[in-house]
Amino acid sequence: MNVILIGYRCTGKSETGRILADLLGLQFMDTDDLIEKTMKGSVADIVESKGWERFRKVESQILKGLLKIDGLVIATGGGVVLDQGNILAMKNAGTVVWLTASMDTILERMSNDSKTAGLRPALTDRSIEDEVKDTLAMRAPLYKKAAHMEIDTSNLDAAGVAATIQRNI
Repeated sequence: MNVILIGYRCTGKSETGRILADLLGLQFMDTDDLIEKTMKGSVADIVESKGWERFRKVESQILKGLLKIDGLVIATGGGVVLDQGNILAMKNAGTVVWLTASMDTILERMSNDSKTAGLRPALTDRSIEDEVKDTLAMRAPLYKKAAHMEIDTSNLDAAGVAATIQRNI
């Protein structure tokens, strides 16, 4: 059994994933961490030096490698659903859980997250509010297509989200 966590930035995928893995007795893997180790740099540095296209290619390779292993909780990057092959691979390899949050919650979490600048590079040159709004609108149908279940994390801490997933898988 694998549990794959998808969703936009700051919806709690990594923190929830660690807790959920402990609850289920599974190993936790974070695709962004693996990309950084593989490409020897932060996500922001990789995107700046290699570009989004190269980043997404490596992301897909790492994801598909992980999906061949059984017994993982996998936290994915927010844009993993931009590749239809990733969506199909995830749906076939485990339970895909879409973590959502309100735009206000995401913006608040981003402003309080010291890793936002290094790990979560801007996707556009617009204001962060416009970027989040537009990106959420564009990705929501892709997240919905990929997910077996959806959990709003706006009013739950990571332990509460993990417990909710555990009850529903």
